Amino acid sequence: MKSPLLKLTLLSLFFALPSVANTPDLQKQREIYRKISEMLAISQSQPTQQLANQLLQQIPNYPLVSYAEYQLLNANKSQLSLQQIEDYQAHQPNPNFANRLKIEWLKQRVTQQDWATITTNSAKLPQDTATQCIVLQAEQAQTEQKAIDEKTQQKNTAVLPQDKLEQLWLTGKSLPSQCDPLLAQWQAQGGLTPDLAKQRAVLAFEQANGNLLKHLQQQSTDNTNKQWMTGLFALFNNPLNLTNYNTDFAVAKLTKTDSLNRRILLAIMPAYIKKLNENQIDPIKHFAELEQWAKDFQLTQHQLTAWKLLYLAQFFDSENPAVQQWRDEQLTQLKDDKLTERRIRLAIREKAKFKNWLDLLSEQTQQKEEWQYWIAQSAPKTKKQQILTALSTQRSFYAMLAAKDLGVVYRPNMLDIKTSGVENADKKTVEQRFAQILARITELRYFNDDANMNSEWTNLLKGLTQSEQIDLADYANKQSWYDLSIEATIQAKAWSYLSLRLPNAYTEWFDLHLQGKQIRRTFAMAIARQESAFRPKASSSANARGLMQLLPSTAKLTAQQTQLPYNNEQQLFDPFYNIMLGTAHLQQLYDKYGDNRILIAAAYNAGANRVDRWLAKANGTLTMAEFVASIPFYETRGYVQNVLAYDSYYQILQQQPQYLFSLKLFTKAEKDRLY
Repeated sequence: MKSPLLKLTLLSLFFALPSVANTPDLQKQREIYRKISEMLAISQSQPTQQLANQLLQQIPNYPLVSYAEYQLLNANKSQLSLQQIEDYQAHQPNPNFANRLKIEWLKQRVTQQDWATITTNSAKLPQDTATQCIVLQAEQAQTEQKAIDEKTQQKNTAVLPQDKLEQLWLTGKSLPSQCDPLLAQWQAQGGLTPDLAKQRAVLAFEQANGNLLKHLQQQSTDNTNKQWMTGLFALFNNPLNLTNYNTDFAVAKLTKTDSLNRRILLAIMPAYIKKLNENQIDPIKHFAELEQWAKDFQLTQHQLTAWKLLYLAQFFDSENPAVQQWRDEQLTQLKDDKLTERRIRLAIREKAKFKNWLDLLSEQTQQKEEWQYWIAQSAPKTKKQQILTALSTQRSFYAMLAAKDLGVVYRPNMLDIKTSGVENADKKTVEQRFAQILARITELRYFNDDANMNSEWTNLLKGLTQSEQIDLADYANKQSWYDLSIEATIQAKAWSYLSLRLPNAYTEWFDLHLQGKQIRRTFAMAIARQESAFRPKASSSANARGLMQLLPSTAKLTAQQTQLPYNNEQQLFDPFYNIMLGTAHLQQLYDKYGDNRILIAAAYNAGANRVDRWLAKANGTLTMAEFVASIPFYETRGYVQNVLAYDSYYQILQQQPQYLFSLKLFTKAEKDRLY
């Protein structure tokens, strides 16, 4: 039953009319919204809800009123009716909120074992796996109750639908806990056969879900299956068991015609190959064994080729001349672009000829700007001039190299929203059309609610035309929503709009913290743009944080060495402190490598120790272009190229006087050094 309190709330929202005289100013509305959030986070008691409701009625036109209403409904979740949630869903902007409330409603129905209500309303519920399990459980309970009522059979004897349970069961993903009662009942009825258990174990194995595989092994009640799964789990943990005859899954012991064994072999092979060590095997002879395995298990030529590509990658850098010759013979036959590109980089690093490898690339890959540059290096003079001229107007590191080689000023293709024709008479209409959403985003940003802000922005951009997305990027840029502006250009694929892709973000902090340093602002901003796309709260899987993606350990050490104020990892999410420490670290790298952004950027990304090892291996034999092309790490190689390109774009966009007629594409230290 709908409570009078919440009924009043909904009615007040539906019929509230804008009133300038009675509407509190924005700061007052924000304070009320803050109090509602704070109170309901502390207590969900009836008096607290009444007070929150009274406050809610004072801000009927506040952009985040639907968010406040959600908090109030959620505080009363134990008493919510589905109709209340549907009434809320009819006018609130975020579908996730209604789904969360429905899940809470569903939990209450399960606790009360109100199976009839669940089945009656199943079409209105979310379609996630947990909900599907609960609905199946409710349907089963209804069937059993009907049987008892009709006195045709005893409770718990109605057979679960085998087809639906098999469809639910056969997944390599872990199922939610809401499915446990249903699966336990199915297993008790004999629906879960040993064969189905093995099938799911193989699915878990294929998806590298070790936790599920271990769970299935522990839960198995069939001794034969349990032993089989124990061996499979051991293989998962040690792929080299394939060649260990003392284990259950040694290839020599496997039945070659068993389709499950074939799938297991295909799934484990990438991990097996990565474990191989040239000191323990003869790579050429062992691959002949793999070819025999492929034949025995009736693999396709495509599957064998996939093995060969992985195998070649594993032994690519072998110093054994026989293995090198075998590698090159296989590469020539396979014509795989990814490995051929790697072979070109190896030739560049070794100062060897590489034209024959360039010729092996597909026509599409040859058109990549990087390879166009290197094709030009081995082309006749006239052809080289043509290629470099065409390349020099593009937007990339290699376009910059082409401009340098030609001795021309670098002028990349770029569009300005003011002159491109995108900004037009419809611009105001677009802003008005999305006024409510933009107002919500403004307030979410004010409250640092990044998750909901990003969700609103992403949903807004979906389904819009490129022109509308670019307009919104421009709007965001003008509001200093730099991260949202960049995201809009990505969604719009507006690569030519450099002023939107590379906003002048946080320039006051960059200028402040770069005083007395030898790091140029355009370079520091290029680093930040590459690192985080100017998302202040960005956090990586490695725990790098903030605009310039500093590791807490790096930040702490830099602060100690430079005597800068830092005592809390949360400071790294503050642009002021992040830029303070990020630019200080850049200066430390400058002190080590001089005015060489290539080495500084590479060290910022991969660490100075790795850069020093690469330099030692190159031993002063490589040009600037050769060194960048042969950086071993894909990520670092792209990182360096992007940072230098972004630096050049920022020089143009910021119209620094010294760069008006001649961009500082590369410093003397970068160009003249042999790496």
